[in-house]
Amino acid sequence: MRISERISSFSFTGSRSFSRNVMILMAGTLVAQAIPLAVSPVLTRLFSPGDFGLFALYFSISQILSVFVTARYESAIILPEDDKDAVNVLSLSLSITALVTTVLLIAAFVSRYLAEDILRSSGLFNFVFLVPFTVFSIGLYNTMNLWLNRRKRFTEVSAGKIVRSVMSSGLSIGFGMSVIRSGGLIIADTIGQFIAGCYVSLSARETYRRLASAVSVGKMREMAQRYAHFPKFNVVSGLFEKSAGQIPVILMSSFFGSAVTGFFSLSQRVIAAPGSLVGVSVGDVFRQHASVEFQKNGNCSDTFIKLFRLLLFIAVIPFTLLLIFAPAIFAFVFGAEWRVAGEYAQIMTVMFFLSFVVSPLSNMFIIAEKQNIDLAIQVVLLTLVLISFLAGYRISESPRPAIIMYTVTYSLKYCVEFYLSLRFSRGKR
Repeated sequence: MRISERISSFSFTGSRSFSRNVMILMAGTLVAQAIPLAVSPVLTRLFSPGDFGLFALYFSISQILSVFVTARYESAIILPEDDKDAVNVLSLSLSITALVTTVLLIAAFVSRYLAEDILRSSGLFNFVFLVPFTVFSIGLYNTMNLWLNRRKRFTEVSAGKIVRSVMSSGLSIGFGMSVIRSGGLIIADTIGQFIAGCYVSLSARETYRRLASAVSVGKMREMAQRYAHFPKFNVVSGLFEKSAGQIPVILMSSFFGSAVTGFFSLSQRVIAAPGSLVGVSVGDVFRQHASVEFQKNGNCSDTFIKLFRLLLFIAVIPFTLLLIFAPAIFAFVFGAEWRVAGEYAQIMTVMFFLSFVVSPLSNMFIIAEKQNIDLAIQVVLLTLVLISFLAGYRISESPRPAIIMYTVTYSLKYCVEFYLSLRFSRGKR
């Protein structure tokens, strides 16, 4: 049975709109992920492992800082029943994005002079002023993307992913073939993110304009108080979550050098990133559909279980092949020197598999407004990730023990998240 037929075979609560929306987003996501996968063999021949390592370090820092850019209010856009309340949450999120970007720009000026030696040793000296621009683009994209999600404009959401992928990939090749090779991956990804943010903003302008008259400072303040638990818990939780995900790259760079970091980042670029894109696409639809169902019925367990089975069905075969053949695949596709990246990917296959299946379902923490529990999980996760890398580094100068311990830690985290998400989906039942 083909995947599209399998998706269509699921009858989600109330209608088949969930399946249709999932297929729209997955179609766009598959195109969006196919593009960087297709150009990766070209990029690995244009850029060195060290270049990939520098990009991974920049990306990790930007992702950690992006936690603050909207104070996580964008996650609340889908929750209000009244669109007038939702548009004020949207405006609040954009306002905070502008404020945080300004603060980061000032911080970039200060850090470039106070931390010049550190920035030069890491290779980031020439790119520190791009960080506020990157973080702003992430905040803009995430906010407008969730507004389109609320409005069920899934075609535009899907197209936004493709725009980002096309621009980042195309510019990466262009810079790799020019004299701007050093840092080319960083510049290309930043521009691609910004253009994608502009695209989703333009796609949302009509629906926003209809409700713009309802926006006021007083109403934004009211929404800020109504959803105060998002910055209170989700910012801290997101900081721990992003740190747990990105700290390994920073520690890898510090302990083992940029080349090893490049191998590690390519394994995630090729395996984790596409899986994450699919997970985000399905999760976006699940969050919108399940939040309505949860508000109406007090639970959404049927939708939860059916989506779990769908994700499991999609994931089993590709991740099984990855577990067996990853080193050979990486060596053949990207060049012999990148076989090491395949070995790292092979070690992390179980973690990638669990992430693919569980991450979309973990939107139940937001739907059920259980941010306090999510915060506790992220605190424990970051602690264990730090212990894993520090212990792995002491065990061996090879990165493999650290990667193994990191994989075990994240796999346990996904198991706990799945169990709790399932319980939340049952509501009062």
